[in-house]
Amino acid sequence: MDPATPEPVNVGESIESTLALIQRWSTRAENRRSLHDAEGAALSSTDSWLLERLVASKPIRMSRLAEWLEVDKSTMTTEVKRLESAGLVTRTPDPADRRAVLVSATEAGAVAIDRHRRIAQDVYNTLVGKWNEEDRADFARLLTRFSDELSWVTDAVWRHNESV
Repeated sequence: MDPATPEPVNVGESIESTLALIQRWSTRAENRRSLHDAEGAALSSTDSWLLERLVASKPIRMSRLAEWLEVDKSTMTTEVKRLESAGLVTRTPDPADRRAVLVSATEAGAVAIDRHRRIAQDVYNTLVGKWNEEDRADFARLLTRFSDELSWVTDAVWRHNESV
């Protein structure tokens, strides 16, 4: 092989092992604590996914949230009730079908997810703080591109399910 030709990279292997490491890192108790503030905005990954979705959308049926998170409706009910008790979401009857429940984020929920995001961003900025600006910009650009690919697939499935 020509010394000027780089070795082929198994991108799938690199992504899989890196994502596994990131997942392990983010679920360790001390790291989870570093992502929360002193005021107690201790949002689990499920909490943050759910609040992100609710803040960005109009009120949505609980059954659709369960589909989106790929959990049973009873699991979603438990999650939403917990967030409702914390004042982060509200549940109201769906005017189109009074048997169904609509869920929406409260102002406190929007504040909590915003605070959670800022704290997480500070942690991540610290982790790459010694990198030069070009490396940080490249990493952010490529990570966003990768995330966009994941989102495109996820959103396409979500849009399909919404139309059914």
